[in-house]
Amino acid sequence: MFKINILVRADLEVDEIAEYYESISKGLGTKFFKEYQEYVETLHTFPFFEEKYNIVRTLPLKKFPYTIHFTIDEVNNIVSIHAITSNHQDPNTTRIKLK
Repeated sequence: MFKINILVRADLEVDEIAEYYESISKGLGTKFFKEYQEYVETLHTFPFFEEKYNIVRTLPLKKFPYTIHFTIDEVNNIVSIHAITSNHQDPNTTRIKLK
């Protein structure tokens, strides 16, 4: 069993995302938060998901376009959640401009 350490930045991001979804539709922010918490619970028992950036691992949510970024301290059995990032890309900023 792994202990979960949620860094302040990640905690704030989750709150902001939940508030955003709640502003779109009543109850949607709660649904986001519940899904996030289910994934955090998964990390208690099985945190060995894709290693994306050197030591940072990622776990994408299924119903919402966000990914949990975390590290694992296998010696002390601690999972540290560093960030929750959006998988959405703005086509206006990511589009290749052709001449």
